[in-house]
Amino acid sequence: MSKDPSEGAPAKAEDPEEVHGAGLRGLIRDLLGFDRAALAILVMVPIAMTLLDYYGMPWHWPEQRVRRPMHAYGEMRPTPAPLAHVVADIPMPGPEPVKHYVWWGICCLVFLVGLPMLTAWIFAKKTPRDLGLRLKGTGKDAKTYLLLYLMFLPVIYLVSRDPAFKETYPFYKPDPRKPLGADFLIFEIVYCSQFFAVEFFFRGFMVLGLKRAIGWASVLVMLAPYCMIHYYKPMPEAMGAIGAGLVLGALSWRTGTILYGWALHFGVALSMDLLALQASGRL
Repeated sequence: MSKDPSEGAPAKAEDPEEVHGAGLRGLIRDLLGFDRAALAILVMVPIAMTLLDYYGMPWHWPEQRVRRPMHAYGEMRPTPAPLAHVVADIPMPGPEPVKHYVWWGICCLVFLVGLPMLTAWIFAKKTPRDLGLRLKGTGKDAKTYLLLYLMFLPVIYLVSRDPAFKETYPFYKPDPRKPLGADFLIFEIVYCSQFFAVEFFFRGFMVLGLKRAIGWASVLVMLAPYCMIHYYKPMPEAMGAIGAGLVLGALSWRTGTILYGWALHFGVALSMDLLALQASGRL
């Protein structure tokens, strides 16, 4: 019986360039090897968040203040984003005290809903329904969200006794010399639309949009950027966003809808605002 010439021969070492890719061709091959839908979604996430942070926050209309005060960076002198001065010339509807919040709400809908929805449709062939804008067949899950809200209420009430809480909420401080009016109602409507944008972007676009590509890991991928949008708020709330994001992300992954999460999120926020007003004698 003849001996196989390859038998006993040492295995040929793999060429590192073949394993990791070589030069520009390897880089292009690596980039083209990404899942197309996942690539589009995960590139749009930082684009949308950057656009919102540099153009769409309440203080970007009409004052055009920078993201951080200049003294916080020592010798650095940050400036507004390119073309940001154009924002100041855009007319906003509503009472004067809440116009900058109206700008914020519009930008949230454009950057966190409009652009992601268009991206998902073009590159991933995903419809709004695929990204969580659905109720059909999800009614049995509504009780879970209601139970979570009832569990949060005692915690919200206890926290509302804290003086720091009353200084933070509501974000829009109505004139204490006047009764609550249209300005506060408009703010809450904008606030509600902002929560819709947040839920769609993080629990719909990210969690449900990445569900096919990476499975349950889409919930974990969403957590870090979701926590980071809370950096303008008190630290305990930013830390709490990690747990809340994990719960809401897991629920949206399982139920396939973001609408109950939106209702829960805004319900908690509205309760915080009303309790803060009540604690300060406004209600």
